[in-house]
Amino acid sequence: MKRALVLLNQAIRWQDNLLLAEQPGFDQLIAVLILDPAEYLNAEYGIKRASTLRLQSQLRLLLDWQQQWQQQELVLHLRIGDTSLCLQQLAQHYQTDSLIAAEPTAPEQYQQLQNCGLSLKLYDLNSLLQHQLRPDLATLPKSFSAFRRQREPKLLVHQPKFYSISSQFYGEPEQALDQSSKDFISQHHNPNAVLLNEAAALERLEQFIWQQRAVTHYKQSRDALDGRWNSSLWSFYLANGCLSACFAWQQVLDFEQQQLANESTYWIRFELLWREYFRWQMRQHGRAWFSKNAFRPPLDFSAPHADRRFELWCKGQTGLPFVDANMRMLVQTGWMSNRGRQNVASYLIFELQQDWRLGAAFFEQHLLDYDCASNWCNWAYIAGVGNSGARQFNQIKQALTHDPDGDFVRRWLPEKTAAGALVHWPEAKVIVQDFWRPYLQQLKHKA
Repeated sequence: MKRALVLLNQAIRWQDNLLLAEQPGFDQLIAVLILDPAEYLNAEYGIKRASTLRLQSQLRLLLDWQQQWQQQELVLHLRIGDTSLCLQQLAQHYQTDSLIAAEPTAPEQYQQLQNCGLSLKLYDLNSLLQHQLRPDLATLPKSFSAFRRQREPKLLVHQPKFYSISSQFYGEPEQALDQSSKDFISQHHNPNAVLLNEAAALERLEQFIWQQRAVTHYKQSRDALDGRWNSSLWSFYLANGCLSACFAWQQVLDFEQQQLANESTYWIRFELLWREYFRWQMRQHGRAWFSKNAFRPPLDFSAPHADRRFELWCKGQTGLPFVDANMRMLVQTGWMSNRGRQNVASYLIFELQQDWRLGAAFFEQHLLDYDCASNWCNWAYIAGVGNSGARQFNQIKQALTHDPDGDFVRRWLPEKTAAGALVHWPEAKVIVQDFWRPYLQQLKHKA
C-alpha cells in the first residue's frame, strides 16, 4: 500500500487545486492541515508574530475547512504543533515517506518541509506563472518594470483548472484531531471570528467584478482609505490560498472580453503581477529579505532596536492624525488600505528614523491578509533597500488628497474635533518637515 501525506496549507480551496486531484504512483492520500503555533505566538524583534485577531481568524478558517471535509465524509487531519514534527508523526502512523504540498514562498515554511525528512513533491498552486511559465530565478529581472516588460504586452498566465477530488483520500476518523490540538483550540478558538474562506472569496470576486462592476473604476478608487467597493480585498483570500490567483486573473479577462476592458481592468491585473513579482523575488533571495539592507551585501541580521517613537507609531499616537488614524484602523480591524500602508511605512522609516523591519514585523502581527513575500518585500521597497530606490511620502499632501474633508481621520480618532481638513494639523510634539510646509499653508487657508 503506497501512501502519501497531502499538506493542504496554502491550498484551502476546492477550485483550481491540484493537491485534490489523483496522484499517480499512490494508492492512498492522507489529507493534513497544520497550524504551527510558533508562527503566531512566538516573537520577532520583541514583537508577537500574530495578534489575537489574526490567530483567531486563521484558526476559524482551518476548522471550517476541516468541517467541509467532514460534510463530504472525508477525513482531514488537523494538527496544531511544530510542522515538521506533526508531519513525521502522521507519516509514521500511516507508514509513508512521501509528502505532497503547495510550494511555499516563505523561507521558514520551506525549511519546515525539508526538515520533516519526507520525500517532497511540491506544486506551485498560488502563482500566476506556473509549470512551463515559471521564471528562471538566475535571470529574474532586478526591477518590477523590467519583469513586466519581459512578460508584456501579451502576458500569459497559467490557466485555472478544476479537478474532481481524488478517490484516493483516506483517513481514520479518530485521527482527525489529536488531544494537544483540541486543547489549543479550546483555548484560542473564537467561533465569532471573521471567516475568510473560499466561499467568501468567490462571493467577493463575483460581487466586485460582475455585480458592482467595481473593477471598471479600480485604478481611480484603489487609493481610497476605506469603502466597500474601492478596493478588491482579494488579498485576504490570496494570502491563505483560499482563492486561486489564476482564477481571479481569468475572471478579469472574462469580464474584459464580455463586458468592458479599460485602464482599470488592466490595473487590477497589473497589481496581481506586482504580487507575482514579489513571490519570485522572495524565492530568489530567501532569508536575505530579513537583512537590514535586504539582499544587498553585507547581510545584516542583527536585531533592530526600537525606541519610544516606534511604540507611539504602533499605538497610533504619533501626533500626526493621518498616520495615527491608519494605525488604529489596522490594530482594530486587521486591515489597512494600500495607500495607508505606504504612508505609515514611510513615516516610520524616514521621519521617525526606525528600522523598516520593525514595521514589517508589526504588520505581520496584525494584517489578516499577511503574506510573507508581499509584506516584507513591500516594506523593503518603501525603505529603498533591495532592488529599489527609497519611496518617501508627504503625509500632509497625502491627507489632503485622500481625506480632503477629514472624515477618515475623525472616524478613527474620535477625539479629533477640528472641522474639515484642519483635523490633519499635526500636534505640537510632531517635528514639522520642511516638505510639509506648502501643504500646511493650504490647511491654514482653509481655517
